[in-house]
Amino acid sequence: MPATTPPAAPAASRIATILWAGAAMLVLACVGLGSIFYSTPYEQARALGRLTFNDEGFYRLRLALTPAGYGWLRALLAAGAMLGLVAGGWLHYTARPLAPMRAEIRRAFARTARWWCRLPLSARLLAGGLLGLLVVVRSWYMVYYPLGTDEVASYDYFVHQGPLAITSYYPIPNNHIFYNLLAWPLAAAGLSPRLAMRLPTLVLGTIGSGLTYRLLARLISLRLATLLTGLVGLVPVWVYYAAVGRGYFLQICLLQIGFFAVAELLRPASAYRHLSWLALLLTSVLGFYTIPTYFYPFVGLMLGLGGGYLLRARWPELRALVVAGLVIFVITLLLYTPVIVVTGLPSLVANRYIAAKTSAQFWPPFRAVLYETAAGLFGPSLRISGPAWLGGALLGGVALRHWVPAGPRQTLGLLAWVMLVVPIPMMTLQQVYAPLRTVLYLTFFGYLLLALLGRQWLPRRRLPSPWRWPLIAGLVLAIGGYRLARHQGQVRASRYETQQLEQAYQWLSRQPGRPAQPRRVWLNSPIHELFFAHYALQQPHPTTLRLFSGTNQGPRQPYDFVVTDNYYPQTAGRVRARYRLVYHDYLITIYAPRP
Repeated sequence: MPATTPPAAPAASRIATILWAGAAMLVLACVGLGSIFYSTPYEQARALGRLTFNDEGFYRLRLALTPAGYGWLRALLAAGAMLGLVAGGWLHYTARPLAPMRAEIRRAFARTARWWCRLPLSARLLAGGLLGLLVVVRSWYMVYYPLGTDEVASYDYFVHQGPLAITSYYPIPNNHIFYNLLAWPLAAAGLSPRLAMRLPTLVLGTIGSGLTYRLLARLISLRLATLLTGLVGLVPVWVYYAAVGRGYFLQICLLQIGFFAVAELLRPASAYRHLSWLALLLTSVLGFYTIPTYFYPFVGLMLGLGGGYLLRARWPELRALVVAGLVIFVITLLLYTPVIVVTGLPSLVANRYIAAKTSAQFWPPFRAVLYETAAGLFGPSLRISGPAWLGGALLGGVALRHWVPAGPRQTLGLLAWVMLVVPIPMMTLQQVYAPLRTVLYLTFFGYLLLALLGRQWLPRRRLPSPWRWPLIAGLVLAIGGYRLARHQGQVRASRYETQQLEQAYQWLSRQPGRPAQPRRVWLNSPIHELFFAHYALQQPHPTTLRLFSGTNQGPRQPYDFVVTDNYYPQTAGRVRARYRLVYHDYLITIYAPRP
């Protein structure tokens, strides 16, 4: 008996689902944060201001926290939990929103199981092999690629300090709050910084890649999904962020799920409308809580969904979208309230990394910045990838409407095109250059747009069936392998730099000093300031080194050792008058006082 699509849910049911999901998230957020701040005395929260962080020098943050603000935060969390419980309970007994969601989840699992069982053995082997290949490559990077500066800062200043610091301490944007909360139990269990920071990315990234692969196969065919997943997944910058301990790849996985939820909501008769709204709400809130830069793709999703509803005059769904946007805004604001109360709003929205440039600073290099970003996203050639991004942004929508027949694939392509376009006007309006890692998701949408158009442009003559899967596997392995091989030089350079850092720290740690007094070390190298403090934090006993941050003027009082960056020879020249050279490597030179 053929499967039938259930009738569309009424607008009131959709809004009830959105409100119930918002109430549930409100309860979870308030109870989770309340368990931290109700068990933490004010004095302990105030002690966050005594933590030392590194931002090209050692600093302490002047907190915005006050006793009244701390009491207000606790009251807000208690009131939010009560409101969420009352609203969620009332919606549960009046609108019964869980019943359709449970039915849609069961239907999705059943259809996926039937789809997998019907695949030929060759297709299943290749799909499993592709995901296995991605896991192997990411695991190799996780083990072999050394910890980066951002990972070290995230671990030392947030994960190592515990949930209080993670949820409220925001001196620098390294605090990817949701991701650091996932890493904290692993660090508390005694795992090394490398495993504690990187295992969440590996595990959740693998789940996200598998789910995205399945959703792509459902909408654009299994072969095209295999080719697209393989080519995008083996882009070096994607492999890097899928292995390192940062929130960017988790955010990409959340975005991809939200993207497919929006594509499903745009279908006239969707079988998964309640589940899609839930997925959109949850991924948007968690995306923002991971990194605030989720605003870039979120605008694209909202424009794509809202524009689709407007063009088709689907007014009830448009009202549901407005309600969903308000729910996302309220829950996100609540989650960041501890940061606002403890650290202060300027640290969150006005830090120097997102400061707007003047027109004279922004416009002259703008095209060069776009081309360089495109080269990192889509390929090594500035001459090809830059114009391709701009050309796709300008003409991609017209090409899709002209060449791709109306239906789910055209809707998917138009939504991908919107995602590809949005960052360019947003950067111009903000007059801020978006770093490559914040728009990393564009690789997926650019390749998806190209795949959908290429499917129509390629000759209609089909290859013999036995050649199709080997050709896809060969393309993925050849292109991905070539790209990763080119990237190995950067991997080796990073390992060599880390070896130099470790050797210099070990040399300093072995030097004799004054009895019962730590050796005073003046550092004029930001990367050594960060890593030396990290190495000291990992020592099982109190360190024998006391680190001081330097400036380009040189040390103004006696120190046991002076560390100068080899890129600043003028500083070394001023040091030589009072100190003698005792250690030298590729990165730094260390001096000790003359006898």
